[in-house]
Amino acid sequence: MKLLYTIIFIIFIGNIQYARAQEVLLDEIVYQDSVKGKWGQNLSNWMHFYGAFGFITPINQNTNSPIYFGKASNWELGLRYKKRITNWLAIGANISYDFYNYRMEQSKDKTLPDSLFYDKQKIVLNTFSMQPFLRINYGRRGNKIGNYIDFGFFYNAVFSNAEKQYGTPAGLDKTKTKDLQFIANDYYGFYTNIGFGRFVIYGKYNYSPIVKGNPLYSDLPPITIGIQVGFF
Repeated sequence: MKLLYTIIFIIFIGNIQYARAQEVLLDEIVYQDSVKGKWGQNLSNWMHFYGAFGFITPINQNTNSPIYFGKASNWELGLRYKKRITNWLAIGANISYDFYNYRMEQSKDKTLPDSLFYDKQKIVLNTFSMQPFLRINYGRRGNKIGNYIDFGFFYNAVFSNAEKQYGTPAGLDKTKTKDLQFIANDYYGFYTNIGFGRFVIYGKYNYSPIVKGNPLYSDLPPITIGIQVGFF
C-alpha cells in the first residue's frame, strides 16, 4: 500500500511540474506576440480623421468689415498624420476642407462688400488647407494621444467663394454673386492646437489678407477659435 501511495505522489508531482512548464511556454508566446508595432496613438506613426467647428471672432476686426460674432463660423473636415520623434516631441501635418461663413453685421460703417443694408448678408469661402505642425507632448500617456500643444502654419487655397444677400433693398428675397474679385486666391497664417486626447481647442490667425485689390475694402477678421474632435 505504501508503494502505491508513493507512485501516486510521484505522478502528481510530475503533472504539476509539466503544467508549470506549459504555463511558462505560454507566457513566452504571448510576450513575443506583444512586441510594439509602428502604428499607434503614441507610437512611431499615427493618422486619423477629425472634424472641427469654430467661430470667427471680432478680435482685431476693422470697423468697415464687421461680422456678427456667434453667426460667423468655420467648419473643417480633415486628415491628420503625426510622426513621433521623442516621447515629448513630434511633427506632422493636416490636410483638410475648410468652410468659412463671414456673416456681415449691417452697420452704418460697413463698406465690405457694400454700404447697403440687408436682412442678412454673408461672404462664404470654400478652401483646401495644408497645415504642417510641431507638437510638444506633456504628461503621462502610455500608448495614448495624451495632452499636447501644436504650433503650426497653414496655407489655404480658395477654390470657390460667393456673397449671399437676403432681403435686399431692391426687394429681392435672395441673391448670390460668385467668384468675387476682391477675394484672394490663397492666404496663409499660423495656428495653435491645445489637445486633450481626441478633443482639441484650436486658434487660427490669418497673417496674409483675404481681401485684396480695392483700397476701399478692409480685410475680414483674422482670428478663428474653435473645437476639434478626433475620429479614433
